[in-house]
Amino acid sequence: MDPIILGSAVVNGIVVGGLYGAIAIGLSLIFGVMRVINFAHGSFLMVGLFIPYWLWQLFGVNPYVSILVAAPALFGLGYAVQAFLIAPLYKRERAMVLEPLSALMLTAGVGLILDNLTFMVFGPDFRGITLDFASKALWIGDMLNINYTRLIAFLASLAITAILSLFLARTDMGRAIRSTAQNRDAASLCGINVMRIYNVTFGLGCAILGIVGCLMIPFYLVSPSIGLAFGIRSFITVVLGGIGSIPGCILGGLVLGVVESVAAQFVTATSASIFSFVIFILVLFFRPTGLLGMKV
Repeated sequence: MDPIILGSAVVNGIVVGGLYGAIAIGLSLIFGVMRVINFAHGSFLMVGLFIPYWLWQLFGVNPYVSILVAAPALFGLGYAVQAFLIAPLYKRERAMVLEPLSALMLTAGVGLILDNLTFMVFGPDFRGITLDFASKALWIGDMLNINYTRLIAFLASLAITAILSLFLARTDMGRAIRSTAQNRDAASLCGINVMRIYNVTFGLGCAILGIVGCLMIPFYLVSPSIGLAFGIRSFITVVLGGIGSIPGCILGGLVLGVVESVAAQFVTATSASIFSFVIFILVLFFRPTGLLGMKV
């Protein structure tokens, strides 16, 4: 293979992988604290893509400015879903040692509702926006280049990871979230409102998707069906990096992005996703805790 083409594939894979990691952070955070897999994760991302799209179409709001609307809106939506739909399941089944399995099915139902409501309102068409500098790129040497919108998304993904890590480590709410993740009964005995922490955690996981959606919309088309593909990739990324590990999400996303990008040079883009599942299976066999995960 031409080294230039291979280098371009690796660079593109790293950039896209950073985005995969940012999308997976919310899923990892929710599972790490609540021990519930959010099957509606991709659907929340789809909502996070539609918000900046319509703000652009109706009011001409720059998608990066739309973060100020999308992030709080997704936080509120996630908070409400947890508080009014998932929390009652915890209260009803609080006598169980394990978290209620019905919560898993409930999030799947929420995802189906969001997808189909969006489909009914907006139809199946793919939509996108075009920014003035979307076609411009940063050149690395004379051969390699990175599109500015993708570079911004990549750098923002790293920033999201750093800010979330600092939030969890340095703030009272962050410490409460980590305490609840470690032992929710002990946290409750210490005066922490566990259900409120769950609400905030779910809201934070969705708010991150609102930010990522605004970063993606300049170079990704949005449709009601887009959430499924990203939901699957998020789950693979979380497993690769290590469940509950925030930095692991970025590492897992980078691995996934590079593998898919390089594999796409030899096979079709659709077939390249098979290699991601191969790596996923190998990690489950040889390192079930993930690349940065810890045994519990």
